[in-house]
Order: sequence, then C-alpha cells, then structure tokens
Amino acid sequence: MASQETVEEERDRSSRVRTAKDLALALWFPAFLVLGFMLFYLLPFHAPAPHGIAVGVVGQDGAAAVSQQLGQAVPGGFDVHPLASADDIRGQVFDRTVSAGYDPSSHTLFVAKADGMQLSQVLQAVFSPLSSATGAPLTVVDLAPTAPGDGFGTALFYIAMAWNISGYIAVMMMVQAVTLSRRTKLLALVGFGASAAVVCWLFSMSIDAIPAHPGLLLVGFLLSQAVAWTSFGLAPFVRRALPGVAMGLFLLLSIPSSGGAIPKEMVPGFFQVLHHVMPLGQAIDAARGILYFDGTAVTVPVLGLLAWWAFGVVLVALGVWKERRAAARAETEQGGTEAEVDGGPVPDEHRIAEAMADEAAVGGAYQGAYQDALRESRLLTQPVPTLIGRVVDTAGDPVPRARVTVVDGAGAQVDVASGSEDGRFAVRGRDGEWITVLVAAAGHDPVSQRLRLHGPVSHRSVVLGGGEQRGEPVAVWDGAPRRSGATVSAGSTQF
Repeated sequence: MASQETVEEERDRSSRVRTAKDLALALWFPAFLVLGFMLFYLLPFHAPAPHGIAVGVVGQDGAAAVSQQLGQAVPGGFDVHPLASADDIRGQVFDRTVSAGYDPSSHTLFVAKADGMQLSQVLQAVFSPLSSATGAPLTVVDLAPTAPGDGFGTALFYIAMAWNISGYIAVMMMVQAVTLSRRTKLLALVGFGASAAVVCWLFSMSIDAIPAHPGLLLVGFLLSQAVAWTSFGLAPFVRRALPGVAMGLFLLLSIPSSGGAIPKEMVPGFFQVLHHVMPLGQAIDAARGILYFDGTAVTVPVLGLLAWWAFGVVLVALGVWKERRAAARAETEQGGTEAEVDGGPVPDEHRIAEAMADEAAVGGAYQGAYQDALRESRLLTQPVPTLIGRVVDTAGDPVPRARVTVVDGAGAQVDVASGSEDGRFAVRGRDGEWITVLVAAAGHDPVSQRLRLHGPVSHRSVVLGGGEQRGEPVAVWDGAPRRSGATVSAGSTQF
C-alpha cells in the first residue's frame, strides 16, 4: 500500500514538473515580447526628442550664435556645423552630412521631408523662435519632398516592414515543411523575396506612395534575403529559441532603430548606433537615397545588406557542416555500418521515401518533384523533433491508415496522426526525452515502442502482426529488424 502511494506521489510530482515545463515552453515567447516591447518600443518612443541632430549654419559667427542658442533651448539636441555659404546646404543635406541647413541672413531653414515629417516639424518649431527674435518670419524650404501619396513621410517604413517581417515569417513556415529539402527552401526564399519586392513596389507606385524608381526593387530583395537567410541559418543553432532570437533581431531591435516610424535623430544614442547596423535601417537609408536624394549615400547601406545576406549564407553552411558532423559521429558510434534492405545498403530512394509524409500527417502534400532535392540535401533542423517512418505487416506490405500516437513519460499525449495509404507517417516527439509510440490498425495487433529522439528528424518503421500473433513488437527500417526501446538520432537508422 505504501509502495503504491509512493508510486502515485512520484507520478503526480512528475506530472506537475511536466506541466510547469510545458507552460514555461509555451509562455516564454509572449513574455519575451512583453518585456521587449517595453524596453525597445515604449522606452525610446514615449518621449521622442532631438539627440545630436546635425544642422549646417551659414557663416562661422552665425554658427556659433545658433549653437549657443540651441544649446540653451535643447541641451544636447543639436550638433551645429558651419558652412561657407547657402549654396553648400543642399550638397550637405543630400550627402547626408547634415539633416537640415539654416541661413541666418535670410532666416531660411532648409529641411528634407523625406527624412521624416516629424523631424521637419521639430526643426521648424526650434528655429522659428530664433528667427522671430530678430523680427523676421522663418522661411522653410523643402529640399526633398516626398511623393504625393506619402503625406507623413512614412510610406517607405511600411514598405520596408513588409519585406522585413515577411522574410522572417517565410522562414518560420519553411522550417515546418519537413518534406522540403534545404535547397528547395532556400530557392523558395529567394523567389519569395523577389516576388515580394515586385508586389510592394507596384502597389506603392499605384497609390503614389513612392516615386517610380526601379532601384527600390533591389533594396527590397536584399532586405528580404538578409532577414530570411540569417533567420534560416540560425535555426540549427538556436532551435526552439528561433522565434525569440529572430524577432529580437528583426523586430525589437530593428524597428525602433530604423528611422522610419520615428526619425533616428529623435531616439536615444543606442538606437542611433543600431540604425547603421540593422538591415531595416540600412534598407530605409538606401531607399531614401535612391528615391529622394539623387542616389547619394547609397553604397554603404547596400553593402550592409549584402553583408547580412553573406552572414546568413555562412550560418547555413555552418549548419550543414554541423549536421554532417553529427551524422558521421552517429555512424561511428553504430560501428560504421549502414542500414540494410534485403542484405544490401539502403539506397537514397528508400531514405527519401521514409522522409516523405502525407498531408494528413504533417499538413503538406507529397510531391514527387521534391525527390531530386531531397536526394542531395538533408532536412532542416526542426525546433521540435519529428519521427517519420512506415507501418508494414509481417510480409513487408504497407499497412494503410494506421493510427500513430505519441505519449510522454507522464502519460500525456504529445501528438497523434493517421498514416497514409502506403503506410507512411510523421509525428512529433520530445527532444532528448523518452516517449512511447503506440501504433494500431484494423485487423492487426497494436504495438507499443519506447524510444528517445535526438535531433530534428528521426526514422523508425513498425511491423504489425495479424490478430493471431502475440509477443514483442519488432522495429524495422524497410524490413531490416532492429531492437526495440532505444535512442534514435537524427539521420540514424539504428534502433
């Protein structure tokens, strides 16, 4: 009796630990976003104010006087640069050396609305009292007006956001497509990025939100690839933390520092530094230069976007190397032997067939066209490990529509799926933990197998005996018997 109570207490304790762990895994991401929005949105945006806005002022004496007045009115808000003449103002603004220019002799303020209407309004509000003190009204000249349909000067921000966020979302959807090869996924990201660039460009021009300049297509494509390839490359290394890492980089850090919603000159210095590092800020700078500033100061941000893309390529290459190294180590631990079918090595076609799952199992339809890509590439590391395989009878024939259920050590159901007509199935497990796989089909004895998954994708096939058979279930790989109840590694066929 006491022993039974102890077992029940242990089971209850295990269940509570599992519940707490599952809740933590389910809620860490929304908790991360709550804290992130407070620190990276509310903090820099709750009271935007000038922070080191570069302004060119004509004449040494005029610059000294204006610098003193601005320093008293807005301490630390402006950085005054003396200019030789008013003719130099446009060149300095278009070279992005200064954000605005002021000529004390004519009481004229030169601004660029393309840098953000809020910045223009702040500059006018600050310089109007300086001009009024001399008894003359302030004259404002807009050197870079925005397109007719961009009244607030924020259209580029929302266009760039579409490229930025869609690149990340595309990756999050791709990592769930277990039937697609790495090559197919990367080519899809390239094609999607090109399509998104064209769609946003055409739509924006149709409503006069931007000038009709094809150079914006390049910026959009580079931004989407910088975000997508970096996110894709991070997946094998950060695994379940991918949503937090990617959104932390390309949402929480990128948007406040982009200079799109709030001009970068009006956020704290930390975000001004990030503006020149994060791809969204680089894309907005490049787009503004192309559309409104005669193509000046475009080279550096474009090179920055290329650098992010190259970084993503390096991460992808490292992920491939890491995966191949793990597969080689697993093969060595298994004695260097290959799984066999009918006494010979398993051909690639058999491995590919096992990697395919029907639409009912994983939400994606089987496509024979993917086989060539799968033959040359391994599946992308998944945040949640996947178990795929086939259910066959003792004669080696597939058992259609078998029901496959996965439960954890505490008896809680993890996943359930129905097999395809040719016996294939795909279910989710728990990384590094023991699970029990239950397989049942009409006219066959159900079987139960206990195993542990390691890695993104593991393979296991099951033999179902007829109603007259009893005994220990046998795990197989395409007909080759394996011992039951063992650790399963990614890419491994030894059980």
